[in-house]
Amino acid sequence: MGKADFSPIADTTRRAEIVALLRRAILTGQLEPGQKLNELRIAEQMRVSRAPLREAMRELVQEGILTSIPYAGTFVIDVTAKDIDDAYSLNKVLDEFAIERTWPLRDQRFFNELDRRHEAVKQATRNLDTTRQIETALQLHGLIHEWADNSVLLETWQRLTSRLQMYFALHQRARDEPVPAEDAHEIYVQLLKGADMRAAQRHAREHIELDFEELLGYARSLEQRASKGAKADRAGLTQNRPEGG
Repeated sequence: MGKADFSPIADTTRRAEIVALLRRAILTGQLEPGQKLNELRIAEQMRVSRAPLREAMRELVQEGILTSIPYAGTFVIDVTAKDIDDAYSLNKVLDEFAIERTWPLRDQRFFNELDRRHEAVKQATRNLDTTRQIETALQLHGLIHEWADNSVLLETWQRLTSRLQMYFALHQRARDEPVPAEDAHEIYVQLLKGADMRAAQRHAREHIELDFEELLGYARSLEQRASKGAKADRAGLTQNRPEGG
């Protein structure tokens, strides 16, 4: 089970800072899928009261990377193969649509912003900063959704983003690498600047599919491990059960 150690936070009203620390702990694997959050221990380590911590946790529940179970507590979401399939299959459709809508709206501002976000990804990659690399990569991929001028598309993308953050982090752990290669988005960026919309859509789809297959294998291995653990727990309970009970 992952063990996260949190540093104190000076200003107890800084919910955003608590959210950022919790998110980083989840994305770096200090808090693992399915793990229960120990409110008391986290609050003591951060030196904050329980109220802003609970507000921060509620925000991450709304984002979809924590889940609150009545009378049981708050947990990091479990990640199943189906969860990943649901997210990535939707992501492929959204990207294709976003590229189509964005294509005629591209201008110099779009290209400048594309380059700026791409450079931010490369900088985070050079720094081997897993969390920052994931954040900047999603901001890079999010540009087409922001530029497409479709509010429902953007809302859907934003709801998907938190889950994708977690899945990207799991993918890096599956590869046992802090970050992907620095040139991972070179072709994507060049195609978005080009004249062939179909090629850009095809590359976006292939990029997602490659990540998806690797992550799916990792998720299935986690499910098998969890299943074996549950069987072992049940076996232990059976062995320890008093006779006649």
